[in-house]
Amino acid sequence: MAEEKVFARRASGLVRGLSLLDAFGVGFMNQGLTPSMWVMISLGLSVYTGGNLIIATILSAIMCGIGFSLVWGILGGSMPRSGGEYIYNSRILSPLIGIAESFGNAFVWIMWIYVLAPWTVDPGLVMLFQFLGMPEVAEFLSQPLALFLIASLVNLIALFFLIFGIKFFARAQKVVMSLGILGALVILLVFTFTSRESFIQAWNDMAARYGSLSYDQFLAAAQAEMEAAGKRLPTTWNWFDTLGVMVAGSWLFAYSYCITFIAGEVKRPEKSIILGNLFAILVPAFFMLWLSIALYRTVGFQFLSATAFVDEALGGELAGYTLPWSPHFVGLAAVITRSPVLLFLMALSFVLFNFWWVALSYLAFPRILFAWGMDRIGPKWFTDINPRWATPVKNHILCFILGEIGIALYSVWQEQMSGLSVTGLEIVSVFGVTALAATIFPFVKKVRHIWEASPYNHWKLLGIPVVTIGGIVNLIYLAILFYFFIVMPGLEELTIGSLIFYVLIWGLGIAWYYFWVARNKRAGIDVSMAYGELPPE
Repeated sequence: MAEEKVFARRASGLVRGLSLLDAFGVGFMNQGLTPSMWVMISLGLSVYTGGNLIIATILSAIMCGIGFSLVWGILGGSMPRSGGEYIYNSRILSPLIGIAESFGNAFVWIMWIYVLAPWTVDPGLVMLFQFLGMPEVAEFLSQPLALFLIASLVNLIALFFLIFGIKFFARAQKVVMSLGILGALVILLVFTFTSRESFIQAWNDMAARYGSLSYDQFLAAAQAEMEAAGKRLPTTWNWFDTLGVMVAGSWLFAYSYCITFIAGEVKRPEKSIILGNLFAILVPAFFMLWLSIALYRTVGFQFLSATAFVDEALGGELAGYTLPWSPHFVGLAAVITRSPVLLFLMALSFVLFNFWWVALSYLAFPRILFAWGMDRIGPKWFTDINPRWATPVKNHILCFILGEIGIALYSVWQEQMSGLSVTGLEIVSVFGVTALAATIFPFVKKVRHIWEASPYNHWKLLGIPVVTIGGIVNLIYLAILFYFFIVMPGLEELTIGSLIFYVLIWGLGIAWYYFWVARNKRAGIDVSMAYGELPPE
């Protein structure tokens, strides 16, 4: 059977125009530096109150630096086609597993839009106007209708950054990344050059100005609320909670894999994908380690856990606490400095990283559909590439429509913990399956020709392929995350509901696969032939 009969196109139509810096930028921006530090602190410590951020960061950096860099870097460099893990899992494991898992990941990217576009508004823009002394605007932005309208605008702008081509996207990404890093550095420097005594004094001065709780009073009130909720405020850290914090911390370390969705558009993929992944893990680790040390030194271990609980579990509402913003870590920095310029840059960093997350959904989702279409597991228009911009424009528009539906639901629901539900789905469905595929890649007969052509087939340690070692390390890390996701105290309903949702998504993916296999069979096309080779470049 001719190749054009098997694959939907003779060539992808995508262009290899991205550098190592561009690839790093995609991975780094998908780690979402400032909002992910907020997630690790507020969501992580609100659930696992005795977690040690320093140790959790070091463990995460080591395990992800080994596991994720090797798994996604070697798979991406060995099969450099755009579309992400669907390419690898469908070839190494089976087409059915590949499409079922990828179907779940396609849903994940849409879910990220409906969570993160609203987050750009609240807490992002809300925080910005609170810092600048404009509470009326902040209050307006948090209303459901305003949240929906502005989040929809964020969604539309994100679409435009991708629909006009990958080179336009890459230039814009450098600007957004530079400004976002600048704001994060401001936050870190504010904490670094503030002593514990100076912070307590600044907190108490602001508390007196707003008739709020002093440092000691806030700590006591938060402790009472935690005890009422069946939690405790520990005086020091413990290993159980430290490992638990790594679940929320995964946002900062496990998402550089986004690079593989553009593997067919990166120059020298055998180098750029693996190094891009590694640097996109180590740089956030450096920032988070710096922040953790500075926070414990300036704010204090107990006070930081207390503020995380108030920020996340209580939504910033604590009897007697009347400061204009929630006590998240950016808000704690805003207590120290009242410079409008610095306050603007700190809040802008949160907004920009969060916004670019939405943009990256338009990088990944359309290319997932494109990869399905190339293998004929989906309509042929999934593979349509605009000749002017070299992008799958129709897939971008579908992504926008589905994202809008999700934003409308979130604007009414406004359940911020749904972000952790998405994380759970990715741990099981995306990361776990792909780590397994990487572990057995060198030993699977049907992809032996791909492995032998891989630039990494000679990478061995004690006779064991390095990709297998990376897969095992990755599976250990993911097992830790999944266990502590399942046993999150007080969130049993979320975890059970999430697991049911995962099963349903996989079921839909399996049904999708069999539908397209049957449809192609009626047209005289055996789609199984596509899975013995890589799609055309």
